[in-house]
Amino acid sequence: MNSQSKAWLKVLAVLLVVFALGGVTGAAIGGLFASGTSSDEITHSIRDTSSYFETLKSEIDLTPEQAEQMQTILADMRDEYKSVCAEVRPRYHAMRESARLRMRGLLSPAQQERFDSIVTQEDCKCPDQKK
Repeated sequence: MNSQSKAWLKVLAVLLVVFALGGVTGAAIGGLFASGTSSDEITHSIRDTSSYFETLKSEIDLTPEQAEQMQTILADMRDEYKSVCAEVRPRYHAMRESARLRMRGLLSPAQQERFDSIVTQEDCKCPDQKK
């Protein structure tokens, strides 16, 4: 076998390895995305107790008695959750504002303006945010 044939074989082998690695990488990444966005996996926030309850009811096949008791427990839990959040909220807001002020101090005036805009957008997304 001459040197030109050996060079072509090496080039073809490298291309084949690169192609195979690309296929494996693509399959792995595709699997990660598919597993994270499966339509069968419906997750509901515990804050939305009606949606959460409907998921439990259908997935666990609750009896009417179980369903009634489950709704009572969820209503009690929601009230307790709101109470705990109300107690902790001022401390959380103080810590968050302190961190934001420290971060803001690192930024130029133009960056501060953009930072403030981002922070405001994030605050608007928070369901418990009271202004």
